[in-house]
Amino acid sequence: MNRQFWLGLLGGLALASVLRQTSKTSLTQSRLDAYYKRRAENYNDTDLQVGLLGRYPRIEMREAVMNLADLKPGDKVLDFACGAGANFPYIMQRIGPTGKLVAVDYSPEMLATAQRVINQHGWTNVELVQSDAATMQPGTDFDVVLCTLGLIVIPRHEQAMQQAWDALKPGGTYAIADICESDLWYARPIGWLLNILDLFIITDSTRRPWEWLAARTENYRRVEVFFGFFYAAVGKKPLVE
Repeated sequence: MNRQFWLGLLGGLALASVLRQTSKTSLTQSRLDAYYKRRAENYNDTDLQVGLLGRYPRIEMREAVMNLADLKPGDKVLDFACGAGANFPYIMQRIGPTGKLVAVDYSPEMLATAQRVINQHGWTNVELVQSDAATMQPGTDFDVVLCTLGLIVIPRHEQAMQQAWDALKPGGTYAIADICESDLWYARPIGWLLNILDLFIITDSTRRPWEWLAARTENYRRVEVFFGFFYAAVGKKPLVE
């Protein structure tokens, strides 16, 4: 029995290693284009479709990052890799009609759905920009820059993070949230399931973009969500770099 257990464990670790490497090489722009074109119409429904034990981790993640970002009425906000606009209600509730939201995404299909979200709410202070996040030029002097569920997808994610950093004013808030590999001991045995998921939804959950953020910001904080398989992190851009 013990021998079978250890053989199974070793086999699982070997499989996880192969899946991790495959997920890194399979994340290409062409696959992403096809995936989001297919998913755009109903993408925002995913928040309520992904549930376990009566909990909805994507919603918990969004609420966690919004609380950390501490958005205020009148803030100018950049939401890059905004997708179909799932963040918009959370942001607009906080910045109100005196704020400004600029939302950037690569996929025209996702932005079309985001525009419908805007129309449904009647917001007039939201601007959509179609661009690769790694080369975006969204403007400057943002009070908050934000990315959720994008940094494990964007092919050149660190370059995208730098573009957003350049758009953030000194003293501004940089907030990110995403899926990740859990470091909790009781969650690690099922981590290989996340590696399989990476292949189907074209992500790379082995990335650790919060380390990029922690190295550059002041007052850095990170919280784990849903057994460590999601996280939210935030930091302040120094007044003097």
